[in-house]
Amino acid sequence: MRLADVSTRLNEVSERYHVPERVSAASQKVREGMHAAGDAAYRGAYSAYNLARAYPKTSIGGAIAAAAIIGGVLYYLFGRGGSQPVQRRRSQTRVRAGGERRRKHRTTRAAA
Repeated sequence: MRLADVSTRLNEVSERYHVPERVSAASQKVREGMHAAGDAAYRGAYSAYNLARAYPKTSIGGAIAAAAIIGGVLYYLFGRGGSQPVQRRRSQTRVRAGGERRRKHRTTRAAA
C-alpha cells in the first residue's frame, strides 16, 4: 500500500466513523467545563475578597491559618522522605572468624 493510498483510506475511515464531529463535540464539552470552572473560581475569589474587605482582622487570621494548613499538607506530602530506607549501623561486636585462635597463637609466640 502506497502512502497516497494510506491517506485516502484514513480519510474514508474518519468520515465513516464521524471522527471530526466527535472530536469537535468533545472539545466543545471541554471548553464548556473549563468555562464553568473558571467562572466558579472567579466567584469564589470575588466573595473571598469582599469578605476580607468587610472583616480585615478575621481575614488576616484566616490567611495565617490557611498558610499553616497548606504548609502542613505540603510537608506531609513531600517533606517526610518516607521512600528512603532507614540506614542502620552495623554493631561493633562482629568479629572475624578465627580471630580468637590468632590471638592465642600470638601470645604463645611472645611468651616463648
